[in-house]
Amino acid sequence: IPQMISFVNTEIDLQPWERVSEVTFVSSSEVEVNLMSLFRDMMGHASIPAFFGRALMEKYPNILQDIYGMDRGMIFFLMGLPAWFPWPGVMEAHLARFRLWQAMDDLQLALDATVSGATVDSSWGDLEHVSEFIMKRHSFFKGKDSLTVNAHWGFH
Repeated sequence: IPQMISFVNTEIDLQPWERVSEVTFVSSSEVEVNLMSLFRDMMGHASIPAFFGRALMEKYPNILQDIYGMDRGMIFFLMGLPAWFPWPGVMEAHLARFRLWQAMDDLQLALDATVSGATVDSSWGDLEHVSEFIMKRHSFFKGKDSLTVNAHWGFH
C-alpha cells in the first residue's frame, strides 16, 4: 500500500480517491485506510475516464460521490418516495440523481455535437479521450428513434 498512498497530510495534495477513502495517518510511515472505499474510488477514477474520457471528471469532479449518493438512496427510488419525503437521505439521493442527470445530459449534448461535426461547448475541452465503445454506442442511438431502439433490444 505505501506506493498507493501519498503520505501527505494536507487535503489539497491528496489524490482525489484519497480524499474520500477515509485515510488516517498513524505515524510518518503508516496510514490506516478503508480498503473498500479506497479501491472503489480508485476504480471509479480509472474507469470513468477510460470510458467517458477525462473531460467528464474534470468538468464534474464530484460525479463519483453523486453516483454513490444515488446508490445509497436507491431503495427510496424503488419505493417511489418523492424528494420532499421527511426521511433522512431521501433528499440527498434525489439531489445526487439530479446532478448525475445534468452531467450525463451535458455529456450527451457534447457527444451529439462531436458526432454531427458541430462546435462543442468549450467547457468540455478535448473529447478525444472518449472511448470508441461510447462513441459508437452514441452514434448508434443518435441515429435511431426510441421505438427502433426498443425493438432492436427486445423491449416493448
